Amino acid sequence: MKRVLCFGIVVLDRIYEVETLPEGDAKYTASGYRESGGGVAGTAAVAVAKLGGHAAYMGAVGDDTAGRWLAAEMSGLGVELDLLQQITNARTPNACALVAPDGARCLIVDRGTVKPAPVAMELAFAKADALLVDHRFPNLAAALLAAAPREIPRVLDAEGGDPDALRQLVALAQYPIFSNSGLKLCTGEDDPLGGLKRVSAPQARCVAVTLGAAGSLWLVDGQAHNVPTPHVLARDTTGCGDVFHGAVALALAEGKQPLEAARFATAAAALKARNGGGWRGMPERQAVETLILEYGSTLT
Repeated sequence: MKRVLCFGIVVLDRIYEVETLPEGDAKYTASGYRESGGGVAGTAAVAVAKLGGHAAYMGAVGDDTAGRWLAAEMSGLGVELDLLQQITNARTPNACALVAPDGARCLIVDRGTVKPAPVAMELAFAKADALLVDHRFPNLAAALLAAAPREIPRVLDAEGGDPDALRQLVALAQYPIFSNSGLKLCTGEDDPLGGLKRVSAPQARCVAVTLGAAGSLWLVDGQAHNVPTPHVLARDTTGCGDVFHGAVALALAEGKQPLEAARFATAAAALKARNGGGWRGMPERQAVETLILEYGSTLT
């Protein structure tokens, strides 16, 4: 069981199911409501645990109702919380997600007031087999990327943030994996392949961008590879990108090559979209491996 250290944000999601996403000034009635954990690193950690890895979450929550709920939920789902900080008088991040029947979503995010303090690097990397960081706390993320043992994969979820801070993180990562908007923010390019070719990542073994239902695009040794998404009936795409990154980090920790890791992560994210249900809808390892076998010809 490989240990993946996931550093960054965790969020309490309040999810409303609606018939259509909002447009303009109007009142909408939800057909369903639930609460779930969210956030880039937090969701990735839960995905790693569900997929059979040893997930360790490093970050912070407030000493409030939301923070206590998230800590209990992560622990109950198998995530190690030795490096979780609970900050007194701080507000835990939360988000309102509006989800349409086709899985499309609209997010409103309150980033809260929590900020994790630095920890001893030898404690952070004890028994770590891979590192995954997001952009939310760029200074600490950069310190972790710089201090990580050279032999472990260093994955960056390059979703957004300040452009200069994002570029700094990209320069330190071995596997910077962008969202489409994050890639444009970093490079100014609208075209995904053009953007990947403009990325300055001197330590990267490859670079990639996720493209939603279109899969992901990878640049490995100068060659472009598209990994398409198998067709599934999506219920909710919230968190699918985070699941993708967590699954990539676990697969790399297990010794898989980048494109093999991409296929594994693509199947995991597709099943998460089909399952919906927030953290409780995470796919198990067997289901992911079965989907890879069923769609093997399309995941190459």
